[in-house]
Amino acid sequence: MNDKIKALVLSINDYRENDSILQVISEDKSFLSLVVRGAKKLTTKHHFNTLCIYEFIIDYKDNKTIYTIHNGKLIESFYEDKDLALLSYKNILLELTIKSKELYEFEMYKNICCTLRDINRQNMYLLGSLYVSYLLRLYGINPNVDSCVICGNKKVVTISNRYGGFLCQEHLNQETTLSIDYLKKFRLINKANFNNYDLIKDVEYDIKDFSIIIDFFINNSDINIKSYKFYKELFG
Repeated sequence: MNDKIKALVLSINDYRENDSILQVISEDKSFLSLVVRGAKKLTTKHHFNTLCIYEFIIDYKDNKTIYTIHNGKLIESFYEDKDLALLSYKNILLELTIKSKELYEFEMYKNICCTLRDINRQNMYLLGSLYVSYLLRLYGINPNVDSCVICGNKKVVTISNRYGGFLCQEHLNQETTLSIDYLKKFRLINKANFNNYDLIKDVEYDIKDFSIIIDFFINNSDINIKSYKFYKELFG
């Protein structure tokens, strides 16, 4: 009764006539759905936002996934209301997290919170790429970034979503070549992790770097990320 959980709000949707339902990832209880009773009423005392961590009070029971919120206290906010581009970009990371819920592990909560906590206009593509590379490993579809996936040649010229990693000139086929800079950064981000972020935090990643890795993720996971399409239409 009256258990406290710490959770990041990933999405908010209508639920029944006057209620809302929050999709959250919690610090130690995996993914949960939390019902906000009377959320649409003008008199409600409960106002919650995505991109915020709250301490929720619920009656937790094992093997149950939907709970009614008795109370909630804001702990930390990552919500960005003055920069539409950054807010839209953060929503890509939230959608990636929601659609990876079946692979939940404690590090997922830690890594998405670290990403949102540190992200800004200067490092957004680096941190976003690092989070996608973490998910690639979680899905078991991380790319081969040591040599050509077909012949093992170390002299590579592109990244193939179809073949799962680097390709050399001989096996290029219809793929488009990439500059050495993009190839090096793709390899770096897929070798790095959040524990050694300080070693790469000054490397400049741009939107193309991020597009390369998230396109690899989408093609190999067969997961559609609508917020990414929206972001590209507006800011790509």
